[in-house]
This record gives sequence, structure tokens and C-alpha cells, in this order.
Amino acid sequence: MAGLGTGAAPFRAFLQHLAWLAQKGQEIGPVYYYFGSRYQGAEYLYGEEIEAFVLDGIITRAGLAFSRDGKKKVYIQHKMLEDSEALAKMLHDEEGVFYLCGPTWPVPDVYEALVNALVKYKGSDPIKAGAYLESLKEDERYVLEVAITSRHPIARLLTRMDRHRSIRFNLGWCSYIYPGGFCR
Repeated sequence: MAGLGTGAAPFRAFLQHLAWLAQKGQEIGPVYYYFGSRYQGAEYLYGEEIEAFVLDGIITRAGLAFSRDGKKKVYIQHKMLEDSEALAKMLHDEEGVFYLCGPTWPVPDVYEALVNALVKYKGSDPIKAGAYLESLKEDERYVLEVAITSRHPIARLLTRMDRHRSIRFNLGWCSYIYPGGFCR
């Protein structure tokens, strides 16, 4: 799971459900949770709850990236690179699922991190690894719920257009945009 900014909100329900299953004695498997925002002190949404899930063993690994807190900018794709062998194994060998929620701008970098993991640890080439990720979308194992933020160039375009019309774009990683700005 990867949540950026407010994209973390949907994962609370996932994690709460997993905690409930664990309380009932059911095995939940490994959960890697990536969260990114600019500043930990101001934008670590649900941070205390996330830390509790880590302590309780619901989250196996938390890759936290706060891009403006240090001298060097760190994003979730950098944290994913640290875990690339495990991510490749979970996606490829263990039929894992990867969810990304948040703005659209990190989608290509997250995609590239996953492709590179498959290339490095599963012996694939970039084209086959990309095709494999695309096939996971059909199986709902690579799920993107992303929105154009006000910082995105298309958002400025949308503010000038009639918000009641459905507007179609093909961004490669986002098949269309409907009024409200979400990709499907």
C-alpha cells in the first residue's frame, strides 16, 4: 500500500480490517505500507495509528518518506527501492496486491520502482515487467486510485473548463478523468 498525503485515508479502513482479522486469530500476511508527505510534524496523517499498527504487527514494514524534513528529498519510491526484493517476491511469487492512493504525479515513479524490482529480482526485462504490472490491473492486484491535485498542470486546465462535462484524457497511467478529478 502506498498513500501520499490524504491518499492515506482509505488505507485506515484496510488496516483496521486487518487488525480486526488478526484479533480474531486469522493470519493476515505481510503488509508493507508506504506513506509520503512533505513534513512529518504537520502532515503525518494518522501517524499515531500507523505506529500502533506497526507495534501490533499489522504493518510488517512502514516506509515513511517526508520529502522536506531532511537535506535530501526522500519520496516513497526511494523507500520502495529499499524493499524492492520483497516487493517483487510478493507481487510475482505470492500473488500480492499493490494499492496506490493520492495525487497522480508519483505514479510514474512508483511504477518505475516496481518495474525495476521485477527486472532486478525476477529476471524480467523492462518491457515484460511493465506488461506484467499492466496485467495485474486487470486482476485488481495493481490498483491506482489517484486524483489530480491543484499543483498538476491539468488541474489548472480543468478549472477553466465546464466542470459538469466528462473530460477524457489518456495519460498512459490514467485512463480517463471524470468531473471531480479522479482517474479510473
